[in-house]
Order: sequence, then C-alpha cells, then structure tokens
Amino acid sequence: MQRSFLEELDHVQADLLKMGEMVERTIKEAIETLKNHDAAKARSIVGSDDLIDNQQIVIEEGAIGLLSFEAPIASDFRRIIAFVKIASDLERIGDYASNIAEIALELKDEEYIKPLIHIPMLADIALNMLNASLKAFVTSDAGLAEAVCKKDDEADEICLHIASELRDMLVSDPNKRTVNQVPKLLKVAEHLERVADHATNIAEQTIFICTGKRVRY
Repeated sequence: MQRSFLEELDHVQADLLKMGEMVERTIKEAIETLKNHDAAKARSIVGSDDLIDNQQIVIEEGAIGLLSFEAPIASDFRRIIAFVKIASDLERIGDYASNIAEIALELKDEEYIKPLIHIPMLADIALNMLNASLKAFVTSDAGLAEAVCKKDDEADEICLHIASELRDMLVSDPNKRTVNQVPKLLKVAEHLERVADHATNIAEQTIFICTGKRVRY
C-alpha cells in the first residue's frame, strides 16, 4: 500500500537520522583510531565512506519522491529542501572522518609530539553540536538550534588554540617528527572545526523551517 505524504516525510526523516548516527559514530571512531594508533579500524573507516555517500543518495531520492505528491504547504516544502541540504552537510562530515582516519594511518607508528588533549575536546564539542542540531531539526526546536549556533564560537576558539600551540612547537623545535606531525594534527583540528560549522548549518536550517527566516552565525 502506498504511503501517505506524512508517512513518507517521516520515512525520509528517519533515513536522515540514520545518516546522522552513521557520521557521528564515524567521527568518534576516527578520533579513537588517532588516539590509539588503531590502523585496522582506521582502514575500516576509510573503506566505509561509500556507505555514507549511498545514504545521501537514498535521502535525495526520498526528497524527490516527496515532491511528486500534491504541492506541499510552505513549511513542508522547506523541510523537504532541508533534507537535501542536511544530507549534504552530513556527507561532508563523513568525508572529514575518512580524512582523519587517513591521517591516523599516516601517524600509526609515531609517538605524538604532545598528548592529544585538545583535539578530543574539540571533537566532543563538535559531536555534541551535531547531535543537538539533529535533535533540534527533528523536534522543530528553534531555541535549541540557536544554542547550537552560539556554541560554534567555542569550537573556533579551541581550534585556534590548537593551531597556535602546534605552530609554537614547530618554531621552538623544528625536528623531523614535529615537521611531519604539525600539519597533520592541524588538519585534524580544522576538520573538526568544520564539523562544528556543518552542525551550525543544520541548526540554521531548523531556524528557517521554524520561522521562515534566514539566519547566519
């Protein structure tokens, strides 16, 4: 039996949440592989990127299917468009997870030039923002979405702190290991900061759905 418009809308939203869970887990695992020098897990993460890409296609096709129903009301139309945009944000986050796993592979045999403290801290902030942004989207909670947007400054500050600390280490002791690791660890921090940016994008989509107003943080 053919599903109704609202049933299909819920179905596509469920697919989106599934994709969100996939990328959250993958980012978390990528940071663990970096911390633990887990080469086998890092290779698994790199190899699983296609699964996230395929989930994006499922969501895009679902959104197209929703447009085949009779013209949706404005709020439903905004949500359909948001499905596609959020899936794109999540796909990019999946790419960052794969990139971090590749860096973990490159550094698998090296002792780190400093303990990994602020990178996991930044990852926690970015993942909490992502989780909250998806929750805000599903529940149409503009207040929670706005709180996610305001959290982005904290992620930016930690990323800047990591960059400053790594560059200082490079200047003070430019040995072979430091020269090799600084750009790689800096790239990890930049990827995590971009995760926070994409979480902010999702939150901005939620605010638009709830209010009809475009916001930029």
